[in-house]
Amino acid sequence: MSNPTETSVAKQQGILDAAAEAVRSVPAGSVATYGDIAAIINVGPRQAGRLVGQIADTAPWWRIVYADGTPSTCHAGTAGDLLRQEGIEFLGQRVNMSVQRITRD
Repeated sequence: MSNPTETSVAKQQGILDAAAEAVRSVPAGSVATYGDIAAIINVGPRQAGRLVGQIADTAPWWRIVYADGTPSTCHAGTAGDLLRQEGIEFLGQRVNMSVQRITRD
């Protein structure tokens, strides 16, 4: 019989792994919202935001933006610069979501 604490930790790690995989699926030159990630892994947008904040820097966390196109402010506010380096189009301080947001089938 498994330990409930171990089961909970394994479940949380599974969700974290799913979030990292969802973030990695966003191609360079595109963005997704925290809500998009939440829908993929079946959690709420706020939980998706916390999970994206926990994933390793090897996943392109900067490609995940708020619903209004505002880049993340974590990692010393470098998301906007990283997005611009990938050719992401901005309208003022926000990503042009009608052009840059991924579409899911």
